[in-house]
Amino acid sequence: MTDLFPVKKLPLLRDYDADSWQKFHAASETCRAIFAERGYTRIDTPIIELTELFLRKSGGEMAAQLYSFTDPGGYEVSLRPEFTAPVIRHVVESGRIADVPLRLEYSGPVFRYPSPDAYDNGLSGSFTQAGAELIGIADAAADGEIIAMALAGLKAMGIAEPRLVIGHVGLIWNVLQPMTLSDRARLFLINCVGMLAAGDTGRVREQAADMGLLPVVQDDGNAATVSGSAATGEQIEALLSHTLGSSLSGSVGSRNPDDILARLALKIRSTDDPSAINAALDLLGELALIKGPPEEAIKRSREAIASAGQDPSPVELLERVIKAAIAEGVPESAITVDLGLAREIAYYTGSVFDLEGPGGEKLGGGGRYDGLVRALGSDTDTPALGFAYSTDAVLKAVEAAE
Repeated sequence: MTDLFPVKKLPLLRDYDADSWQKFHAASETCRAIFAERGYTRIDTPIIELTELFLRKSGGEMAAQLYSFTDPGGYEVSLRPEFTAPVIRHVVESGRIADVPLRLEYSGPVFRYPSPDAYDNGLSGSFTQAGAELIGIADAAADGEIIAMALAGLKAMGIAEPRLVIGHVGLIWNVLQPMTLSDRARLFLINCVGMLAAGDTGRVREQAADMGLLPVVQDDGNAATVSGSAATGEQIEALLSHTLGSSLSGSVGSRNPDDILARLALKIRSTDDPSAINAALDLLGELALIKGPPEEAIKRSREAIASAGQDPSPVELLERVIKAAIAEGVPESAITVDLGLAREIAYYTGSVFDLEGPGGEKLGGGGRYDGLVRALGSDTDTPALGFAYSTDAVLKAVEAAE
């Protein structure tokens, strides 16, 4: 009789027995057949990659989810949390970027450390993905191809009536472009689309104030706001003097308090105009709540942008993608437009979409990421887009339907 305790698997990871592995394998082969019809060829990448690959791709947003460690060679590495970055890394590193357009497909395990409530929700730190990437075509026809193929794969795996929920990051970028905002402000606003869609405008304004986009000065615990260009330099300096004057009365080196206050006032005046930030928040807040059938959503989008005094032509970007998908055979009744759709916004540059089952289950997603190829080391700007299924979620939905 042994006194040793049994060695158990790591928490939040899972085993695949013969039955579950066979189901995954069958689903992967079904996907490969669908992808092959459109000329997509197989690619596989290492399960372990340099951590920098994933941090550069996601802007650090995925850092908390990575299974990372230092390998015996001294490299900082991570288990892959998704396939897109490794696929693009391979294309750039191997020189295949010269052969675009490229149509590549893949499947296999990925690893993401779940959130703290994973134990309660039964989430796992490992799951399987199957997907495809189309590299080298900028036209909306490529978006239509990827979307149609993604829905066809779901049908082939047993999802009777898959649905598409689509948004467009490029539309939002183009709406903000002519507004008098800094790049920093635009990036902040883009990344807040999810919160705006949830109706949490107050929280967004608080974060904007924390970042200095909406200047706020604390006066004995009470917030005093300098309201953009309407505030004169004298008003700003008076407010700073009242707030900071006593703390500057001592030694401040070679500069006198008036000089320091003037510099602080200049810094505040050089931030984004709060009135422009507020106007952009109002418009994005309205756009982020638009969700519905394509024709209705596009009409509401145009009206909202025009009412804000902006050019509504960026809506055509979304309209072209939807038309391309319909031309590829996607039923318009299966499409829902959601301009509040937010997922790793800093990474996507154009259309973004979720794939859903008939009951609203999320089965995968994707979108266009035209800047990633250059970000991962290519010396050329190369358009690209793709999608991936969570195969485990698809199989679970199929079993529930059966």
